[in-house]
Amino acid sequence: MILPKFVACLITEMENKMMVEKEGLKSCHEARVEEGNQDYLIDKQKKQKTNDDRKKKQKTNNINNQRKRQNLEKFMELGLEPPPDMPQVFKDCIKDLGGSEIKLIFQKFLQLTDLRSQQNRLSMSLKQIRSTFLHEDDERMLNAKRQMAVTFVEPCLNVSTVNLAKWNIRSSLSYIINGDYSKVLKNNRDSLKPNAMVQIWSFHVQPNSQLGFALIKVIDGYTQLVGCFSFLL
Repeated sequence: MILPKFVACLITEMENKMMVEKEGLKSCHEARVEEGNQDYLIDKQKKQKTNDDRKKKQKTNNINNQRKRQNLEKFMELGLEPPPDMPQVFKDCIKDLGGSEIKLIFQKFLQLTDLRSQQNRLSMSLKQIRSTFLHEDDERMLNAKRQMAVTFVEPCLNVSTVNLAKWNIRSSLSYIINGDYSKVLKNNRDSLKPNAMVQIWSFHVQPNSQLGFALIKVIDGYTQLVGCFSFLL
């Protein structure tokens, strides 16, 4: 009588143990499935974010390309492409400073962001730079210090000192003129207006070959000029 009871208890204990192990395996399987689902959702979110970033970058590039085409059309419409040469008074000013290697590096219509003293900056997209103007020493200094002091000839021919920096704006690199640029805006508030077309020329001053820039206003706002031309026609 004792033996059958012992065997029955042993069988019951083994069945309970097997059931616990089975439940454990089931839980592990469900956990792996749940973990796999989470990994799948995370991968899906990452891919979606990558696609969204790619679409956003493509949209930004399309907008920039469209803006460049529009500016080029405006330049051509106003007879400003090829660009006009530097006025003689600026050449004389740079010569008096001991400057040489004069190059036109940028031509743009001024935006509101270029004229707000609070923002204190004039931007030049690297994609629209017309000529290489940095010496190797300039490049090293700019990369090491993130900015460098440069001589600056203002539209009114006043000579000042500003900073040149390199920033990432909307996923695009740009050279930035800042530092005391707000003083340049104050000194030239009668000439630097929205949509005025300006040129930025580079030069180097001897004997240390210090980098310099000249900001020259070429015309007033193009919308005003186009309106005048239309009236005359």
